[in-house]
Amino acid sequence: MSTYQEFMDEKLKIDAFINDGYTIHLIKGTLEGDIVEFTKTDNIADKQSILLKDANSRKYVTTILIKKQLQKN
Repeated sequence: MSTYQEFMDEKLKIDAFINDGYTIHLIKGTLEGDIVEFTKTDNIADKQSILLKDANSRKYVTTILIKKQLQKN
């Protein structure tokens, strides 16, 4: 799989979680990539996670977090 295709697959998964009402709860760095944990906004016990291997996907998640912080202020 190409790097671009890997990024697009991971980005689509991230966007699907966000569109389904999940928010980013935790990001944990590992040697294999970053594990991003999502929780439902209205039910924190509802958790999903994804392993991001592509560097651009990790940047995308960071961008989402920064954008969310800027909207709060």
